[in-house]
Amino acid sequence: MNRIAQAFRADFANWGLEIPPGLLASREPGFIQADGWLIQFTFGSDSRGEYLDYYASHRMTDDSHVRLYETGRRQRLASLASLFVTSPDPREARRLEAAYLRRNRRIARKLAAKGFDKFSVNMLLHSGLDGNDTDPEADET
Repeated sequence: MNRIAQAFRADFANWGLEIPPGLLASREPGFIQADGWLIQFTFGSDSRGEYLDYYASHRMTDDSHVRLYETGRRQRLASLASLFVTSPDPREARRLEAAYLRRNRRIARKLAAKGFDKFSVNMLLHSGLDGNDTDPEADET
């Protein structure tokens, strides 16, 4: 877990954030809420070895979802998109927004299934889970 801890520390060096040593040793999932960050993490393994997945959200940046392997390999995973391209055509604009919300909702469900169930205000807004929008499927015709 040394390389994983080092890679995580490097990613958040400007804020001095790191995985709590006890959770790193026991490989227990958890979260860090500090300096404007909400970082959720969990451990796992696959055919490439042991890894740490983290989802980092900060109101001043786009979200990031990363898998760090003990081998030093780094893999970017899908994260919520904060923006979408729209169109002056109202029908096309609705279609584009619906696609954006569908994608983000799919990712939000995968994050929750992974145990990343703490959502910042921005995460809720980007996923359409704030309750202020209609079903994206209903807008498509």
